Amino acid sequence: MEVTNYIRICRFFTVDIFECRAMKCCLLAISLILSPLILLQGYLFLRNFELNYFVQYEPMYILLLYMGVSIYCEAYTINIIKIYIHQIQVWKIEEATKEIKGKVRQTWIYIMAYMCTTTALSLMGAIACLVPTPRDEDLLFVLNLLQLYVPQWKNFIVWCLRPTLFVLFYVGVSVPGFAILYYNGHLNLQKLMLKHCLGDINARFRHVEYIRWNNAEYHRQIEDKLMSCVKYHIQLTETALIPLRLAEVYVLPFQIMGTCVTASMLLVFFAFEGSMSDQYFRMVIMVLTASALLLGFAVGGQGIEDLSEEIYEALSQVEWYHWNSKNKKTYLFFLMHAARKFKIKYSENVSLNYQLGLKVVNAIFSAMSVIYSLQQKKYS
Repeated sequence: MEVTNYIRICRFFTVDIFECRAMKCCLLAISLILSPLILLQGYLFLRNFELNYFVQYEPMYILLLYMGVSIYCEAYTINIIKIYIHQIQVWKIEEATKEIKGKVRQTWIYIMAYMCTTTALSLMGAIACLVPTPRDEDLLFVLNLLQLYVPQWKNFIVWCLRPTLFVLFYVGVSVPGFAILYYNGHLNLQKLMLKHCLGDINARFRHVEYIRWNNAEYHRQIEDKLMSCVKYHIQLTETALIPLRLAEVYVLPFQIMGTCVTASMLLVFFAFEGSMSDQYFRMVIMVLTASALLLGFAVGGQGIEDLSEEIYEALSQVEWYHWNSKNKKTYLFFLMHAARKFKIKYSENVSLNYQLGLKVVNAIFSAMSVIYSLQQKKYS
């Protein structure tokens, strides 16, 4: 399969599916239904705050809040992708060498496999929530609200709402996670092409044993190749940094809410009184989906961070010592400009990468340990 076919498949998962009018209408209808339910339950949490009540309904509340934010950010995310991602195509895939095409193809295969797997997990999560269980009213706050305010319409409304879970779960995993990886895949081609051009600056003269310092043609060709690389790097960085700054606005809330969803499900598992055997499948699927989403964030963020480091490393290995002073000054400017790192940063010390993913996992396991210890003391 050609590289462009993999890109089209990933684009369908990330952009095209949300361009359908039916999907837009569905998301609008869901948001109109979801918003008052979230606000009402938030009010009930504040009015009747009890720890058991909060633990009981908080996981589904945060999950729906997360999905509501995903719906709200869908247009914003798609706009970033459509306007900015396709502006970074300094080089097209047709211009790449066979080796680069192979590397790009491998990247898009991984991205497509991740999207398919995460989508399958999200749909399994929707099915798991779609099938009724005896303890639904003890865990799903929507059923409790319907029982309190419109008991006569409860069954009808529930069966109308259940199919929307497929859309909700898909939006929850695709809007925040797929966009970063799709963006990362496009940047990967530009990175490989720029590294190839940097390695090609001296390629014509690699086997020449002696180069005259006054060889004007040699220095002119070096200048042309070097300036082309500088031009492409500046164009790439100026275009690439815009969506990164925009992504910083919404990635952090998604990260926090996703972590809270996972932690709250584990909290219910340890703290809820009574048997949870009928909820095991749901919880396993939810945790796996949240873990896959966290992995996508970490891999996508780390890939963007590695982009600038790999370009800088390739540039630092260029054999510049035969060049004239003008080309050396240009090279020094290029080196200083390439030292700036691409990052999705939350603060000066926190950015989206593997380290942040490990910190989140450690925080979740620490919370589990504390909850388990409290449970052991409670029953001892």
